[in-house]
Formats: sequence, C-alpha cells, structure tokens
Amino acid sequence: MAAASDLVNGGVAALQIEEELEEPPEQKNNAAAVLALAPVPWLAAVAELYERREKLGEGMFGDVYKAWDRVLERFVAVKRLSGRTDDRFVKTSLGYFAREVMSLAACRGHPSVVQLLATYADCGRADGDCFVVTEYAGPMNLRQYMDVRRLNGEPFDEDEVRDVMEQLLAGARHAHRAGILHRDIVPENVIVDMDSARDDGASGGRMVYKICGFGVSEPAAQAEKDDSGLLAASSPYRAPELFLGSKDYDGRVDTWSLGCIMAELVVGDGVPFFGGTQDGEVFNEMLHVVGTKGIVTWKGLESVAPREKAARLRKMGRGERGYLKKKFPPEVLSPAGFEVLKGLLHSNPDRRLSAAAALRKPWFRRRRFFSACCFMPQGGP
Repeated sequence: MAAASDLVNGGVAALQIEEELEEPPEQKNNAAAVLALAPVPWLAAVAELYERREKLGEGMFGDVYKAWDRVLERFVAVKRLSGRTDDRFVKTSLGYFAREVMSLAACRGHPSVVQLLATYADCGRADGDCFVVTEYAGPMNLRQYMDVRRLNGEPFDEDEVRDVMEQLLAGARHAHRAGILHRDIVPENVIVDMDSARDDGASGGRMVYKICGFGVSEPAAQAEKDDSGLLAASSPYRAPELFLGSKDYDGRVDTWSLGCIMAELVVGDGVPFFGGTQDGEVFNEMLHVVGTKGIVTWKGLESVAPREKAARLRKMGRGERGYLKKKFPPEVLSPAGFEVLKGLLHSNPDRRLSAAAALRKPWFRRRRFFSACCFMPQGGP
C-alpha cells in the first residue's frame, strides 16, 4: 500500500504520466494550448475572499478551481459557470445555476454529498458569471481514481466495491428523501479523498466518496418532467426508460447509474460497462446484457414507445435473456453482491432497487475491513 500523501502528489501525477504516454502528439499539443490559456478572471467579490489555486476540472459550462478561503482559512472548491458563449465555454442560464444551487442546498448535511458553502452572481452585467462555492472534497474524481488504480495494477476488491457503493447509495438515498433526482451520477461526478481518521481510532483511513455535479438535477415531485431526461446522463449511465423518452420516472434512474458504476468497478477494465459510440448502440448493449424481459413487462412501455418499437422489444424479449450472471460468476462477485448489482440493473424501473432498498440487502451487512479499502495510488506508472 502506498502512503496517504501519495493521493495528490502520486495519484494525480501518475494519471498525468499515463496520459502523456498515450496521447498522440497532436492531441497533446492541443491540450497544452488549452492549459496555456489564462484563467478567466473571477468576480471581484469572489477573488477578494478566495485565493485561486490549482485547477480541478473543466466542463462545457465552466471550470472548477481549488481555492483558499482567506477568512475561514480552509480549502474550498470554486465552480465558475460562464455567463457567455465563447471559444471555451457555453453560456449557463440562470435556471441551470439556480437548479444546481437549490439541489445542493436541499441535500446539505450528508457526508456522501458535497456541501454547499456560498453562491455569487455577477449582476453588474448581462453576461456575468455565476459562482458556486463548495467544500473541497478531494483532488480527483472517481474516473481518475479508477484510472490510477488500473495504472498501478491495483483492482478494486469486493470489500472496496461494497464500501464505494454503500457511500454512494447513502448519498443518493439522502438526495431522494430531500426530493432531488440527480440524473447524472457518473464517475466524473464523484469526488474521491481519504479520511485521515479511521472509525476505530487506528492509524490510516478509509476512502471517502462524495456526489457532486447537480447541474441537471430535478425536483422529484415535479409531476411531468421535461424532455431533458434523455440528455441528462451520458448514455453509458442512462436508464433504459430515459432512452425511451419517459417523462414519468423517479430516483431509480439514479440507482441504474449506480449499478453501472458498480459493474465498472468490479470489471476494472477502465471503460464504461455499457459501451458504444452512439445512443442506439449503448441501448442495445444494455438490453443484450441484462435481457429484455424486464423492459417488456414494464407497464409504462406502451406510453413511451411507438407500437412498432414496443412490439419489436417484446419479440426480442422471447430470446434475449441477457448474460449478466455469466459476466459476474461467484468467483468474480459473491451471490450477495450480484443480488445488489442485478437489482440496480433491472431494466423494468418498477422492479429496480431504490437506494434505500439496495442498502437493506444482506451484502451491506457483511463486516468490512477498512484496511482493504484505503489504497493510495503510487507515483509513476
């Protein structure tokens, strides 16, 4: 096992080394050009309170930096949402900003959800930026952490997978009880760090996983959802009912995504469990793996799928039984673990496990040894 201090200096460095080795020269040059761009200036009120440090990430709508809170003397994460469309970012609507802030506020108080600290908006100009300040939850996301583990030849064992899933399911359960559907629980929206103190008081710590990225979240109580469900989660983590255009869904769209993450952790090959370059390919792969029996018995199928498509799915259902169990035999995943995975990846949303129901399964009542759950990445490949 590597030392805890290696998480930042070793793990991230190792990930960067791997990227440098694998990237074609033209891609590396393009990436260097982007990184060479000067950071976008912050709103004066934000820059006065927070000292910008290293960049944590960048997306379509803005970027995230680690920062030092000059008043409370602690590290935080500052997410800037761009108020205009340019060569780097797409304009963020106030609705998008408000949705993320309200969802984070509703989910306060749980250790598996990133905590909201403050918000700022540049109201002095029509295209002003918005800022969301949260706790600094860790130096890398779950995608990066999985890559580092793979690079170091350290796959997740079942105890570790159980620990990850228990934390993430507990965070999702809290969000759902608060009336929030995340709709985009993917590895990139899970922050990873190490807790410095173990529950039993011994030296060392356990890995901590926190859900972030509530930008496409939605109130669960909203009777009729809009059309954004099809675009909310990236396709390898999108529930089958969202592929079919359903607007009548609940927190089990999130537990499907968590099932995809669980399968990816167990397999450990560095790619999404349901692969494909097009949405149609991903959807077909999902049904091929989990079978069509669930989706064709779903009561909502007729209301979202054209008659011809529903008939085609039912015809497939006679022979497409799936092979999920073959991919996860007992020597790969225990029967108790497979019961959870199968329940999370049930294609019939009415029969899919909710977060609360999943956490009641026997798999989560087994004793965990945290010494097996706190691998810290080594530096270098």
